[in-house]
Amino acid sequence: MKKLLLLVFSFLLFTNSYSTHLMGGQITAAQLNGYDYIIELNAYRDTMGIPMAAQATFSVFKQEVDTSGNLFWDFQFNHIITQNSGTGGIMANMSAYGVEVYSFSDTITLPGDGYYSITWENCCRNGAIINMVDPLSESMTLKTEITIDSLAASSSPTFLSPPVAYLPADTIWQYNPLPFDPDGDSLVWSLTTPTGSGNNNVLGYIFLDDSLYSNPNGQFAVDSITGEVTWNPSMLGNFVASFLIEEYRNGVKIGEMRRDMQYIVVPPTINNAPMFPNSLPVNNLGYPFFQVYANQNFNLSILASDSDPQDVVSLSAFGEPILLHGATFNYNNTGNGNEIEGTFSWNTDNSMIRSNDYIMVFRASDGMFYFDETVLLNVSAPPTSINNTFKNNDFEIYPNPLTDNLFLSFNLNENSKIKFAIFDLLGNKVYESNEKLIESSNHVLYNKINLNSGYYFVTLYKDGSPIGSKKIIINK
Repeated sequence: MKKLLLLVFSFLLFTNSYSTHLMGGQITAAQLNGYDYIIELNAYRDTMGIPMAAQATFSVFKQEVDTSGNLFWDFQFNHIITQNSGTGGIMANMSAYGVEVYSFSDTITLPGDGYYSITWENCCRNGAIINMVDPLSESMTLKTEITIDSLAASSSPTFLSPPVAYLPADTIWQYNPLPFDPDGDSLVWSLTTPTGSGNNNVLGYIFLDDSLYSNPNGQFAVDSITGEVTWNPSMLGNFVASFLIEEYRNGVKIGEMRRDMQYIVVPPTINNAPMFPNSLPVNNLGYPFFQVYANQNFNLSILASDSDPQDVVSLSAFGEPILLHGATFNYNNTGNGNEIEGTFSWNTDNSMIRSNDYIMVFRASDGMFYFDETVLLNVSAPPTSINNTFKNNDFEIYPNPLTDNLFLSFNLNENSKIKFAIFDLLGNKVYESNEKLIESSNHVLYNKINLNSGYYFVTLYKDGSPIGSKKIIINK
């Protein structure tokens, strides 16, 4: 029945045409040394159109100033790149129709210091796009701007998590492409109008945060700090969003890039999206946040599940700690239906201390839909209260007050058996966790409890002995 619904939906919603049916993409520029750069185009198109050309032409411009002091783009050269071998494959978890991924990459040498633009243009966009007037006649132009300085490293931002094409209607959705700058520059995200032929704005574009396309409790938005996209779409169809990623160094803008992506909204009755049932603690800005101490092993447990009992749920993790700093992630089934528990482990050292937070994205998938949870991690020197022993009350509970999701954060400098118990105001034990052998590290443990509203005390045990108690409030 599910496959039949998908076939009917795809037949009604999407039409074939003799065009490329471009769905999105981006250009990145990675510095090799000096003026030598690897440029890469990743482009996406649906399989209802004709295949992409075997070659892509990139145009390079340099920003100059005329005699009147006005800025203009001075054409430098074109560079033709042949499609990478093995590209043109289908993205995973496609349903209504396939989405192909094409990659073009090569090395170019830029003429010298300055501010450059690298652009690519091709025709045409997917005719099924709703929030444009005539998408089938519109080209897609992608561009990356970058400051070249022979004395300083300078690469464009890139993305650490794979793109997502499908999402359910009338459902809160979170997705984070995880922008990352290899030079450590600051990135600012914003929504912008897609560009077409001649780098001009496409005609009649309507932003997805318009009330026509978004339910009131979830207008389309992109977080300017983390890059996380949230949306509760109010209708089915194909929609395009264009993101502008601006790059800053010491408060000065040094570049920007554009990313276009088409989103396919399908009926929620086909399948329910996976979710993270646990509400993570947040910082004063409302972002899920954990403090990590250098020279200790930080462990974070995170749960994911799906309301469709037949679905198989998986978890993946993306971020700089995994890419560059040796962090690991794995998951196992908890035995509670299709619920799974992921464990993120990071053994930090002093070189990882910095003022800016690290961004991690945890992605749950049921084979069709994805749901992302973005978490900020701040690495700092450990407080002086953390000694070679586990001191009394040296643990934290959050959130507090809580409903049914309880997190305990503590530090161990020796392997120990850990458990906790919850007591009511009369001293009756109303909950006890299973005992776990915990390695020496900085830990965050998650537990789901089911207790009535009221005041309770949580006692933490190390090797069977209580080492501290704290009061909590349960408010349902």
